[in-house]
Amino acid sequence: MEQNICHFIPFHKDLHSIHTINFVLETKPQQYDRLKTESVYKMYYVCSGQGRLHTPGKITPLSQGDLFFTFPAASFAIESVENFNYMYISFVGLRGNRILDSLSIHSGNFIFHKAREVQAFWETGIKTSANVTELMAESVLLYTFAYLGNRLLPDGDKCKQAHSVDLIKKYLDDHFSDHNFSLEDISRELSYNKKYISSVFKKHFGIGIVDYLNTVRIQNACTMIAQGFTSANDIADRCGYSDAQYFSKIFKRKMGMAPTQYMNTLQTRK
Repeated sequence: MEQNICHFIPFHKDLHSIHTINFVLETKPQQYDRLKTESVYKMYYVCSGQGRLHTPGKITPLSQGDLFFTFPAASFAIESVENFNYMYISFVGLRGNRILDSLSIHSGNFIFHKAREVQAFWETGIKTSANVTELMAESVLLYTFAYLGNRLLPDGDKCKQAHSVDLIKKYLDDHFSDHNFSLEDISRELSYNKKYISSVFKKHFGIGIVDYLNTVRIQNACTMIAQGFTSANDIADRCGYSDAQYFSKIFKRKMGMAPTQYMNTLQTRK
């Protein structure tokens, strides 16, 4: 890498935005002496070589492609190990705080490995002419935040699927005792296609809806038995089974024993 480059950016007072303070390529070897604190946020990108990040009680190895952050008043130190070069942008401002919060970047989540996709843009940015340094530094900062957002935040389809699964599961948990349960009920209630309901639920939980429903029902049957219920007909009815024999068959499949055996097992443990 070439020698150090340091672009200083004129300060402006609009702290509701992002104010980038400097944009630096650091090639000078960094010696670890002690931890230090600073008053600004910094976003770093490791260009090459090996280094270490020291934080209280922890040492984290750094290598090319790593992105990491340091925070105001948080102790840290950077140490070079071998041919270690990195860039950083220091910044302040409430917009920066909001972006960090939205991406859940904080003192417990601030190092992101294998981010080489951003290196070319950082390298282009650091070589910019002085008259557009502020624009380029902010562009690199926001570009990298957007890159992290794509890595850290679920995309729209995944969000939609997760929301769908939550609604389907809640419906099953709330209606497990319904003797007449059917996929048509969920489809009508949630306005989802039946095939979509079955596929998205199995993809998320690894089991089908009928299997999940039977599991919930038998779990509730076990709870009722533990509470003192002894009538298989009554338990079956309250757990959504209109046929006590079918209930006993499913119970044995799930628990490895018939309901009466399970009752006896609990009695002998008392």
